[in-house]
Amino acid sequence: MTDHNPKYPTCVHAQRMHDVFLVSSFAIWAMVLGFAPVLTYRLLVS
Repeated sequence: MTDHNPKYPTCVHAQRMHDVFLVSSFAIWAMVLGFAPVLTYRLLVS
């Protein structure tokens, strides 16, 4: 059963774009959280 709520995208293309943005945001946060300690260490050592 599908509800057609105007708040959420109903187009398949819009849903795919939403999924891409969601995965991209997780990837960006993973990179930021992964590189922050490395960059901090490099700045403190040099």
